[in-house]
Amino acid sequence: MTQTAARLLNSQDRRARSFRPAEDYDLDLRTLLLMLWRRKMVVIGCILIGLSFATILMSFLKPQYTSRALLLIENRIQQSGIEEIQSLLSSSFRMDPSFILSEIEVIKSRTTALKVVKKLNLMADPEFNPRFQYTVSAKNANPSVDTEFKKLSIYGSELENLPAGMVEKDVGDVITAFLNNLAVRSIPGSNAIQIEYTSSDRNKAALIANTVIDAYIEQRLENKFLATKKVTDWLDQRLETLRTQVQEADRAIAQYKKEYNLAEGARNVSISAEQLSALNTQLITAKARKAEAQARLKQLKEMAGNIEKIEVIPEIINSALIQKLKSDRIGLKGQLSELSRRYGPKHPTLLKLQTQMNGLNEQLRVEMFKISKSTENEVLFADASIKALEEGLTENQGQQFVDNQAIVGLNDLEREAESTRLIYETFLKTYKETDDREKLQSPVARVISSAVAARNPSFPNKFLILSLATVMSTFIGLAIAFLLEKMDNTFRSIHQIESLSGYPCFALVPKVEDATAQELTNYVLSKPSSMVAESVRTLRTVLNLRPSSSGSKTRCVTLTSSFPGEGKTILSLWLGRLAAKSGERVIIIDADLRRSGLHKALGVSNDSALVDYLTGQKTLSQIIHKNDVSGVHMIYGRSVPNSALDLLNSDKMAQLIEELKDSYDLIVIDSPACMAVSDACVLAKMSNRLIYLVAWDQTPREVVLSGIKQFSDMQYDDVAVVLSQVDIKRHVKYGFGDSAYYLDQYKEYYVD
Repeated sequence: MTQTAARLLNSQDRRARSFRPAEDYDLDLRTLLLMLWRRKMVVIGCILIGLSFATILMSFLKPQYTSRALLLIENRIQQSGIEEIQSLLSSSFRMDPSFILSEIEVIKSRTTALKVVKKLNLMADPEFNPRFQYTVSAKNANPSVDTEFKKLSIYGSELENLPAGMVEKDVGDVITAFLNNLAVRSIPGSNAIQIEYTSSDRNKAALIANTVIDAYIEQRLENKFLATKKVTDWLDQRLETLRTQVQEADRAIAQYKKEYNLAEGARNVSISAEQLSALNTQLITAKARKAEAQARLKQLKEMAGNIEKIEVIPEIINSALIQKLKSDRIGLKGQLSELSRRYGPKHPTLLKLQTQMNGLNEQLRVEMFKISKSTENEVLFADASIKALEEGLTENQGQQFVDNQAIVGLNDLEREAESTRLIYETFLKTYKETDDREKLQSPVARVISSAVAARNPSFPNKFLILSLATVMSTFIGLAIAFLLEKMDNTFRSIHQIESLSGYPCFALVPKVEDATAQELTNYVLSKPSSMVAESVRTLRTVLNLRPSSSGSKTRCVTLTSSFPGEGKTILSLWLGRLAAKSGERVIIIDADLRRSGLHKALGVSNDSALVDYLTGQKTLSQIIHKNDVSGVHMIYGRSVPNSALDLLNSDKMAQLIEELKDSYDLIVIDSPACMAVSDACVLAKMSNRLIYLVAWDQTPREVVLSGIKQFSDMQYDDVAVVLSQVDIKRHVKYGFGDSAYYLDQYKEYYVD
């Protein structure tokens, strides 16, 4: 790539970078903080104004005091006899959120508010009843309103004596005003309720908060007492009815038992039932005796007078006579057996004994016959007994059915009487419990913390208002700071102008404060160790070290700016004088042929000027002035408005520059402002470097970029920027980070 092509690409790149808008550059945190630091006085001023406004506003606000009291809803369970009665009389509360909210609504109700208004006579308080205050004033001014004043003054104790319309309207307004300052809220996670009241009087606020609690508790106790009394009255009537029902049930049972001949105290057994049981027992016994007699009779008949088997019959065995006869027979039988072995059958003794034996046998048969006859009679008697018992049993079974029906009726009567008696006893027990509760009513709530007079007002909340004012004014200040920063279109730092223009900034020239015109021109000579002198030396050093785009040393420098008054002439003079002081051959040309200022700054005449040479009236030696204390040579200018551009763009001007390059080490050309005329563009073509001066925090960015664009459009790239008239103290505070930012660290190098 040739050197010319490289220069062309470099020029195009610079032109592309020269006119990027400020919004295209990222705003990092440091830049933001530096911006805030630059605008800190704006933010601080807004904060002070906001705080002042808030303070003034608070001075006009009437202080309000808020007193707080805590109320705990009791949660106790009592037992009563009947579920329904328990729901009415029990002081047990199920502490769910809906119940707490319901109690809060009770406290905030107009009924409770009316009680407080009456108790504290708030109708006569001007804070709640402005009409009362107006009436007081009217009474003092006009005695004719005394009657109305008296009515208003007794609102608290004799509301019922006033006209209905007046009471409804005025009391309604007072209650509304009262409720507007009342706040009731629940404490989350507990059964506690916080009651707050706000008033202009701290003692009144505490008194009203405590009175609200008292009114609420009294109202709840009163409601509970009335409910209990209502239930007690109902219980009285119900008990009397139940008592009568119990008595009637007892009389019905007694009458029923008497009517049906039921045993006293019996429930399931009657007289006929007892008789039936006895008859059944007797019948069974009779049948058993008959069967037994029949068995004996049969046995006797089967014996048929067989004396040998007589011993098997129980009646015979148990008969003493038969046993005696039997014993005599056995003895007689033994004698017969013994005598039969000694005598013959015809022996009288044997015959006599045989006759006795036959007599004994006959007696035994007779006895057996008697026993058999007795057994037959016993069977007949048993038959008669069984028949009689069966007839009696049949009769008693019919009576038993009747008795069973009577017992069923009796059971029904006794169950009904028992149920009535149980209800009566339950109601009687509940009545006693209710009577005890009526004598000693327990509170449904208790005070955890009573309200006390507040030490500090709740409104206005000075800390909150001042905090909000500070925050709001801070945001407003920040917004204004950002707005001012966005509206600020001047250059204050090297980075700003280099990033937007695309050309280097060679120096920052400080502003000289409080100096006369003569002192200003001689400043670098009178104060060679000052910061101004060092900044000009820095500019000269950069010019020497940085060759032009053609690679040649900077021998000719043209100074221009966007507007007049940006310091071109003074900087040209300072640059030339310091270069001459350092031993260089330097010449300063005032090429502003419209508003020449170099001779005015030095306070000399411009009779021999550049115009005279370019028009051929004088030679070069005649227009060069060599009497400056620094040794610098100068060519002054003179105004020729109509032909200035033609003269500067002439071949003679170009020859002059080339001729001076051979004789001098540095040529400094002071040109007109480029935004006014195009003279600087012509002179730049004859120079190795164009110095574009930008007044610090004065020249608009758009103007600077437009001025620089003139040179980039004409393919001139040897442009450098110098920030002039820099306020060093402000520049340091802005913290731009260039060399001037570290002034405090090397200020000992400068001697002003």
